[in-house]
Amino acid sequence: MLRCKMTLPSWSSLLWGACLVVLTVGCSQNPEAQFAWRDTTLDLLPKAREGVQGAIHDAFGTPHDLVAWDKLPVDFGGVQGAVQPAAEGETLSATQFHVKWDGPSAGIGAGSELLWMTGALAKSKHPTAMVVKYDDATKTIELKTKGDAPAAGDRVSVGYGQQLQLGRAVYMKNCNHCHGVAGDGHGPTAQYLNPRPRDYRLGLFKFTSTLSSEKAAREDLERIITNGIPGTYMPSFLLLGNNDGGKEKAAVVEYIRWLAMRGEMEKRLVDELSGDYSQTSLDAEAVKSKKSYEEAKVEYDKARKAGNKEAEKPEPAKSASQLKKTAGEELKKYLDEEFAGTINDTSEFIADAWKRADDPASRIVPTVARVADDAASRERGRLLYMSDKAKCYTCHGAKGRGNGAAIEDFWKKPGSNETYAKRGLHDTWGNPLSPRDLTRGQYRGGRRPIDVFSRVYAGIKGTPMPAFGGTVLKDSDIWDIVNFVMSLPFEESVPSAKPASAPHMAATESVGQ
Repeated sequence: MLRCKMTLPSWSSLLWGACLVVLTVGCSQNPEAQFAWRDTTLDLLPKAREGVQGAIHDAFGTPHDLVAWDKLPVDFGGVQGAVQPAAEGETLSATQFHVKWDGPSAGIGAGSELLWMTGALAKSKHPTAMVVKYDDATKTIELKTKGDAPAAGDRVSVGYGQQLQLGRAVYMKNCNHCHGVAGDGHGPTAQYLNPRPRDYRLGLFKFTSTLSSEKAAREDLERIITNGIPGTYMPSFLLLGNNDGGKEKAAVVEYIRWLAMRGEMEKRLVDELSGDYSQTSLDAEAVKSKKSYEEAKVEYDKARKAGNKEAEKPEPAKSASQLKKTAGEELKKYLDEEFAGTINDTSEFIADAWKRADDPASRIVPTVARVADDAASRERGRLLYMSDKAKCYTCHGAKGRGNGAAIEDFWKKPGSNETYAKRGLHDTWGNPLSPRDLTRGQYRGGRRPIDVFSRVYAGIKGTPMPAFGGTVLKDSDIWDIVNFVMSLPFEESVPSAKPASAPHMAATESVGQ
C-alpha cells in the first residue's frame, strides 16, 4: 500500500508553495540502493557539500524513499481535483465532500489514500487520509480522518506518486544494470560496454525530435525504449508492458525524466558553488597566491637593491587554511541568505526546459514535404554533402564511411584550451565518438526519413554533430541530403567529387561549437 506523507525539509523556505511527498517503496535484505554523487559534489567544502546534498535529498529523496515534488513537470500518477461546495440544501458530514476531478476517477474506492495538495490540511504534518467510501455518480468522498473538513477549492489527489513508484520498479529491473541507480551510466555492466550507456544527469539525450536547444520529448524517450539504439547495447523493449496498455513504458519514461532532472539540479547547484567553495578551487587559489607572492618578492628585492627605500613589501602568500577559513565565512553567509533563492531559480529553470520539450513549438516540423527521392535529388544532396557549406565529408568521409579527416585531429575540450588525450571526436560526456559509417544503413536515432532529417536539422545533442536547419540549409536542401545519405548503403561506388584543393579542417576548431 502506498504510504505518503508531506515532508518539511530544511530548505522548506525555498520550496514553499510546492508539494513534496515521500513515497516509500519498500525494503529488502540486500544492501539498500543509493544515488551516487558527482565527483564535483564530493569535492566541495563540507558545508557546501552538505547544502547541495541536503537540497537534492529534500527535493528527490533516496531510491527507497522517492520524493514526488509537484514543482517538476513529471506525471507522478494519481488523479487530482478540487473540492466543490455542497449543493443548496444538501447536508454533508464533516468527513464528506464533493470533488471535481481533473481526469478519469476510475479506481478510486475504499482503501484509496488521499493527499491534500493545497489548503489548510496540506500544512498538516499528517496530510494523508483513507477513503472509506466513494460515490462516482455524485463524486462524493467519505474519509476516515479526525482532521478538519476541507474548504471549497482545496486541491486533493488520490494515488499521488504511484506512477513514479512503478517507473522506479521497471527501471531497477530493466535499466539499472547499465545506466546505474542514479542514471549516471555507471551500472554494474557499464564498464564492459562500448559505447557507454547514457548518463542522464546532464539532461541530454542524443536522438530527439526537438529543436537543438530543447530537451527530449516524452515521445522521444518512449521511441528509444521501444526500438532500442542500433549499433549499441541499448536493446529494444518492444514487449515491455505489452499487456498493460503501455503503463510500464509510460512510467519508466517519467522515472528517467525525473532522474535527469535530479542530476541536472545537482550539477547546476554544484557549478554555482564549485568556483569558490571546492577543494580544487582553494588549492588552485593557494598556488596562485604563492606564485604572486614570489613574483612580487622578486620585484621588491630588486627595488631594494636599487636603493628604493619606499618599495612596498608584498603581502605574504595566503595559506590553504587561511583561504579555507575565509571561504567558510563567505559560504555561511551565502547559504543563509542566497542559497534558497538559487535552488528556487534553478528548479524553475529546469522545470521550464522540460515543459517546453513537449510543446509542439519545440518539435522539428519540415516546412516542405520530402523531396522526391530520385537521381536529381541525390546528386544535389551529394554536392551539399561535399560542399564547404555543410562539410559533412570532414567527419563522415568523402564516401560516407566515417573516416573523415576530423578523426585524425586532436580536438579541444568544450570551454577549454586543453585538448583530448586521444585523436578524434568526443561527446559531451568525454567518450570517444566515431562518426557514423553511412554506408551501413544503421542509423542510431531511427531509420525513418524524418529521423535522418531531424539529425541533420537539429544535430545530435551532446555530440559535435551540428545543427544545419533554419540557418545553414533550407528544408528542401536537408531532404536532398537525406535522400543521398539513405542511398549510400545501396551504392556500389560513391564518387568523392571533392577537389584536391579543399581546405583541411583545422585541428584547433571544434566541430559544431
